[in-house]
Amino acid sequence: MGVDSFEQRMRGPFARLVAANKQADEAVAEILDLAREMDIGDRKSDGVLLEAAEVIGTCEQAKHGQLIQLLAQAERIVEMPRAGLKAWIGAHLDVTSSKADSLADAARRIGAMPELAEPLFSGRVGADTVRVLARTAQAVEGTSRNVVTALTETLQIATGDGVAAANKHVRILEHTVDPGSPEEILARQRAKSYARVSEQDGGMCRFDLLLDPERGTTLRVAMDVLAATWIREQQYDKADPLPHDVRTTEQINAHALVRLAEVFLAASHERRSARFTPQAHYYAPLNPTDGNISAETVYGTLVPRSVLAPPGDPAAHVIHLDGEHPVALDGKKIDTRPTARLAGPEQRAALAFRDRHCTYPGCMRPPTWSLHAHHRVPYSKGGPTTLKNLALLCSEHHGLVHHP
Repeated sequence: MGVDSFEQRMRGPFARLVAANKQADEAVAEILDLAREMDIGDRKSDGVLLEAAEVIGTCEQAKHGQLIQLLAQAERIVEMPRAGLKAWIGAHLDVTSSKADSLADAARRIGAMPELAEPLFSGRVGADTVRVLARTAQAVEGTSRNVVTALTETLQIATGDGVAAANKHVRILEHTVDPGSPEEILARQRAKSYARVSEQDGGMCRFDLLLDPERGTTLRVAMDVLAATWIREQQYDKADPLPHDVRTTEQINAHALVRLAEVFLAASHERRSARFTPQAHYYAPLNPTDGNISAETVYGTLVPRSVLAPPGDPAAHVIHLDGEHPVALDGKKIDTRPTARLAGPEQRAALAFRDRHCTYPGCMRPPTWSLHAHHRVPYSKGGPTTLKNLALLCSEHHGLVHHP
């Protein structure tokens, strides 16, 4: 059957999908309008509201599973690489880069599996369980374990005992799959290590980190050394090395992790082996209308101006804005050499703050990967090396722009 006939056959159910979504939205709007008319303390209809919330929640879970399956089929038919699918998700859906990566990964690993079609479609499986299932598939990939059996076991634990129990099950699975020599096991564990960063409400960052025993031990020892030092100073020296709001074990661990990053940023280029990479965190004053009490990080989150590093501290910079356009770094003008062939360090710092990620449509790679300062008007045609004529691009898309 030809491609055109498949497309024509799909148009019918697609139109019904659009109409059904519109009807559902209208019904929810009507329920909300009625709820707003209810008086506080009127308990006669609150059960209906909670039932409606349950229906919507189940529908949302079902749509998430259906989205995973549709993305998997689109990736299969178009033969789209994972990076391309992630870029499409970032451009067409209102999600963060880490969420787009999670959706693309789930679609690639479990979205096309017929054994999961019914639970993904039913609404019984939420987004958290989908992520656990994707981790299960990743854990057993390339091993002697049967993927379907492993996924079925994880799904049963998630639906019976909850997502937390399923997460624990997968963590154990990730560390025990496919026996072999210690070196082989370590190599597989390194290959499965990851660090994911997701932005939470209010600008807080969640770090989801999985490391092999070797690197995990290195990080834990460094954190424990700092924590032990602080606790010893508190107990024996009667000192107060920690902020007043850092008291629990988890809070001390978080403070230690940040302290390790501060030590790294304060080290010399030679010591940290990172000469070319721009500074990892910058601040820019916001408009005076906020009373100059807030500053904005390179990631777009807000912090009090009181946390800004003192002038000359290599761990942070202050970018001065003219409206939304960076014009100075630490009080020095940014565009000082418009005839230079390459962007200078100050311009790269300003680009990281202004563009936040690769500016190619649909690409969300952060400044870490988007180190190329691209001339909008080519330098060979007289384009100046100024911030207005520069844009951040990752290496892949910089090459694509010049060699389409």
